[in-house]
Amino acid sequence: MQAIQTFWTRDWRLNGRVALTGAALIAFFIFLTTLQLHINGSSHPYATDVGEIQNALPRWGTIHYNGYPLYTLIGSAFVTVWRGLGVAPALSASLYSAVWGAISVALLVQLMLALGVQPLIAAAASLLFALATSIWVDASIAEVHTMSMALTFATLWFAVRFGRSGQKSDLYWLAFWGGMVLAHQRAFALFLPAVLWWALPRWRLVVRRLLPVLALGLIGPLTYLYLPLRAWMGADWTYSSPGTWQGFWALVFYTRSDLVIVPDTAVLWLERMRGILALLGDDWPWLLTVLGAVGLLLPGGPARWQERWGLLLTWALHLPVSFIVWEGRVSDALLAVKLPIVAIAAIGVALLLEWVWGKRPSLGKLALAASLGVLVWLFVVNRPDVLAVTRDRSAFDTIALAQRIPPAADGRPQTLMALWGHDYWALTYAQAYEGQFPDLALVDHDNDFAAIAQNSHLLTLSKTFYQRSPEWWASLLGPISLTSAAPDIVEIQTQPRLAPIAPESDVLALGNGIAIHQADLAWLPDNQLLLTVTWQAQQPDLGDYSVAVHLVSQDPPTGSQDILAQADSSHPVYGWYPTSRWQPGELVTDHFLLAVPEGAAPQAVRVGMYQSLPDGAFQNTAWLSLPVPERPFSHSQ
Repeated sequence: MQAIQTFWTRDWRLNGRVALTGAALIAFFIFLTTLQLHINGSSHPYATDVGEIQNALPRWGTIHYNGYPLYTLIGSAFVTVWRGLGVAPALSASLYSAVWGAISVALLVQLMLALGVQPLIAAAASLLFALATSIWVDASIAEVHTMSMALTFATLWFAVRFGRSGQKSDLYWLAFWGGMVLAHQRAFALFLPAVLWWALPRWRLVVRRLLPVLALGLIGPLTYLYLPLRAWMGADWTYSSPGTWQGFWALVFYTRSDLVIVPDTAVLWLERMRGILALLGDDWPWLLTVLGAVGLLLPGGPARWQERWGLLLTWALHLPVSFIVWEGRVSDALLAVKLPIVAIAAIGVALLLEWVWGKRPSLGKLALAASLGVLVWLFVVNRPDVLAVTRDRSAFDTIALAQRIPPAADGRPQTLMALWGHDYWALTYAQAYEGQFPDLALVDHDNDFAAIAQNSHLLTLSKTFYQRSPEWWASLLGPISLTSAAPDIVEIQTQPRLAPIAPESDVLALGNGIAIHQADLAWLPDNQLLLTVTWQAQQPDLGDYSVAVHLVSQDPPTGSQDILAQADSSHPVYGWYPTSRWQPGELVTDHFLLAVPEGAAPQAVRVGMYQSLPDGAFQNTAWLSLPVPERPFSHSQ
């Protein structure tokens, strides 16, 4: 009891540098525990562009609008150094964000110290910001936002210093960092009213030093010259066309104004507000946000009224912008707008704690101790959400599909098209940095597919057809036929694969004008069976038939209880190539994966076709039964 009393009565004040360094190191360690270690697989809005960045940085490439030249220049150097030490590019890119995250925490502490907050409170409030879901995720994945926040806090720090001291050096640093952050993150324009208000009492010095201020401010925009420079140097990963004047200026002046959508009805406003409030609530409990507002509104305390009201003004500007920046969903652009809202709330919490401490130190210590408890609570509650993004391995499913593509039987090269986005980024990363499928050419959706189809086998993921339908392909290539090249991989052919119609003694005629020309069943190491079927159209004018594939414990099955797994399809080739489009003699291959239930003893795989009748019943064709072969390996392998 005496020890507790002694601890409680001690002076809790820390040295500013100790608080700053300690908060940054603690945040950095927390970020390290959740770093994304591999190519991104998450489709969460937090991770919209992560795969692109993971590919661009090790190539010294450029990324999406606005190009983020400073981010990619420093990031490419960072990733190159760590690659030289044997660290994979994906992990290096995540580490780059974690470093910026720690820097942003340190600069937030410095900003609070400039506002008059004592070091221990500044460190605690900055860690509350670090443990908000959005900043924690962005510090664990390859994203630009932690650097944006660091530049923002540096600018605000020197804005407060200049407003208080009127020192020429503070003005110059304010101009430099302000130019950098505006070039890097246009949303910082919402902070400008506050910065100008803080600097207003020193306007005479600004006018006298206007030329050097403008020169320093222009250093930030000049970093955009890195974009055409890399294009002219032949970088193999450049977004848009930065090597042309039109493309360059488009990257420089792109504002994403198309995302500003003002709801035109009260119902839409209400729906939007619910979504935004829920999004903000994902970061922190609303109580912290309310306490932050109280801290900014309270008179007195260490911060001047211009500083407090400037932050409130910025908060008031960000909130409505978050309501009108919309893509019909929670988006990366919206997340960029909400990060400053959380940061300002953290500053407000610090000012509130400082105000309470000034009124009654014992109560201030109690409030600070409570905030440390909140830190522990945020760590426990938010960590699973962060890991859900950073540990998502969905990209490996796409990579596994490409790994199963066998060499073409005719020896011709093969080109796999994946849509620009998560699939393409995962595949090209695996090929470039993990040595996967070296003989496969990878392209995105913006290519001359007519030329590609003339010189190689043109393949794509079966799910691509949800966004690029067979009709879209036909508009580019003319009449097409489809066949499966590997599980969930479709080959798009400009000429169908034709063969003489085999006699019924050599095939299994299904009785519907289609025969099973060839079939094979094999085990895969992941306790799956792979069925490969090649169909042949034996006559013209076929109707539409669906495919039935059943893994059975008894052949023939006596009822549904004997069916262990199914892989039915509305049409052959994963539902994309109706039999009514087939030509006589055409060969069409299908692949089916069947997961064998744990502990099951499958006897056979049955495959056939069926057709829906007008009365809702189904008419089955003949069935082919293939006995399940003996496993060539144990299940543990």
